[in-house]
Amino acid sequence: MAAGRNLSLAALMLALVAAAALALPSALWACLVATLLGLAGVVLFRGNGWRTGALLAAAVALSLALLDAFAGLLTPMAHGAGLVRTVEPRWWPQPHPVLGFRPAPDSTAVATATFDGQPVYQETYHIDSESSRVTPKVPPGADLYLFLGDSFMFGQGIRDDETLPWLFAEANGNKVRTLNLSAPGNAPNHLVRAFEAGLLDRYLGQPVKGVVVWIIPAQLARTTGDGSWLGSSPRYELSDGKLVHTGSFTEYRLSHPIAGLKYYLGELFPFIDAIGEKQRQEEQLRLFVAMMAQLQQYAREKFNAPLVVVYSWPDEKSRGTHGDSVIDQSMLIDVITQMRKLGIELVRVDDLTSGQPVDKLLIPHDGHPTIVTNKLIVDELKRRLIK
Repeated sequence: MAAGRNLSLAALMLALVAAAALALPSALWACLVATLLGLAGVVLFRGNGWRTGALLAAAVALSLALLDAFAGLLTPMAHGAGLVRTVEPRWWPQPHPVLGFRPAPDSTAVATATFDGQPVYQETYHIDSESSRVTPKVPPGADLYLFLGDSFMFGQGIRDDETLPWLFAEANGNKVRTLNLSAPGNAPNHLVRAFEAGLLDRYLGQPVKGVVVWIIPAQLARTTGDGSWLGSSPRYELSDGKLVHTGSFTEYRLSHPIAGLKYYLGELFPFIDAIGEKQRQEEQLRLFVAMMAQLQQYAREKFNAPLVVVYSWPDEKSRGTHGDSVIDQSMLIDVITQMRKLGIELVRVDDLTSGQPVDKLLIPHDGHPTIVTNKLIVDELKRRLIK
């Protein structure tokens, strides 16, 4: 009789903890709820074994709450705290069987951002039949430039005609064709997989004159799937120095339960995520450089075109820290050094924007580039690519 009562109470408490984890804003609050329920179990359970178990559960939950709170105090406030972004439709970019997500062909999305309740932007993104954000119409047979990347290249928070690919076509009198095949949240693993899976083969035989990529340090963490939206994205690992596609990050975590458990607990508790952080960062750096080398090779093999990398990233010229990257700056600098050794054409954004007011270069509170930054980059790309 007592055992049945205890089991019912335990099931109810577990259900309440699960509901708290879903409803409350952070794992800290869920742990506090679990602590209170554990202490309640000390009073409500019958039998010393059950009461001891409840007390132990309360102690573990309280320890997790304190560790999480302590880790939160040590973590600096992220850039853009207070910024709220929404997109309609909600599940945008849409799911994609190869890349995990990608803007659907012939679609639109309305993106809105507010900061402390005040509007920052509201823009409509128009996607064409090739899943490219729209660019100017040009004559048939025009030279083609492929623009790949994440929200920086896509043009998050700005109009279609303010994006880098649009402005590049416009700067060349709309005599060259550009495709903006980017998506917010992308990383080099998405770009490598797009080449590898043949998603860009439709442009074989066309006069592709350049493949342009924009990189930022935030993309490093995405190469190992460190982002809640990346579960279905392509995962790679290095085997004897070669990139090997292993499926999606979710597939890997399900087939490697310990790694999966650490990832999901790390999503809840920063102090768990910090375990092995240095080794994970080193892996991200190795993967990133290997992916950039692979992109360079694919651009040459498939299109006989150069890979041009625009970088908002620290290098040997940088002074002080760069953004809010958690990776040591010397490690970030080494990535640029290695890409330079590979012979990749590099465009340093800081050289182009030096002396310009930051509020003109970046969307306030948001940090994405404005039309001013894009125009400066376009001028440099035109100088290098248009002969």
